[in-house]
Amino acid sequence: MQTRIFSGLDIARDMHAQTLRRAQDAGIRPTCCVLLDANNPGARAYATRQQEMAEQAGIALTLLAYESNPPAIYRQLAALRDDRTVDAVMTLYPLPQGVDAITAALAIGAEKDVDGLHPMNAGNLLLGAPGRGAATAQASVICAEALFGDLAGATIAIVGASPVVGRPLTMMLLDRNATVSVGHAATRDLAALTRQADIVVSATGVAGLITADHIAQGAILIDVGISRRNGQILGDVDLAGVEGKAAAVTHAPDGVGPITAACLFRNILDAALIRRSAH
Repeated sequence: MQTRIFSGLDIARDMHAQTLRRAQDAGIRPTCCVLLDANNPGARAYATRQQEMAEQAGIALTLLAYESNPPAIYRQLAALRDDRTVDAVMTLYPLPQGVDAITAALAIGAEKDVDGLHPMNAGNLLLGAPGRGAATAQASVICAEALFGDLAGATIAIVGASPVVGRPLTMMLLDRNATVSVGHAATRDLAALTRQADIVVSATGVAGLITADHIAQGAILIDVGISRRNGQILGDVDLAGVEGKAAAVTHAPDGVGPITAACLFRNILDAALIRRSAH
């Protein structure tokens, strides 16, 4: 069996076109302010790529530098929350030292939160109510459905329990009637957990963590983790090791990554539509 390397570029392109059509039909150009560390060239390069990609979906991203200290940053976020010309606000990670993710989300407000981190949005997801979920978790579900089909009854192991991937993804998969297990840094025998799964989603940023010993024959691997070594971008999956054993592996970074951006732009449009209908 040859392992399929899955790219999300075509799905993302279709999603961009759909978002653009929805925005044009509504007669709007959604706006999102993206805050970043001006001294982090990697963050700026990433945000600039997102800004260019957003144009395909009819979304305008404005890049702003974080203020100099946490109290000033919270005031900056609150000002953007109250700015009637802004539809959405996004905080790029890593957050500046001393800035708390939940406090930042509270300052942004549920209406303009497109990361799914505001307690109201996260709470709706937990309760199975309509809400705005984290883009990476949404993208992981889309990849799993594209590769596996209907997830009802599927056994899925998630590696990593972060608020932006593992936790929201668990809720999204439960809503699709999958059987979900979550492993993390304190899991004693990770391989025993992941070997039972039809689908393994890894989001740790530990290069090569998932090896052939971690998976069942024919498993599908959703590789969310990204790390860099010697100028190379690496995922959590040891590609050479799982070749011939995994049925499919999402490409790092062109598997989940492009679909994550498309989900983010869709979140921004949804926020714009709700906000503008309310004002």
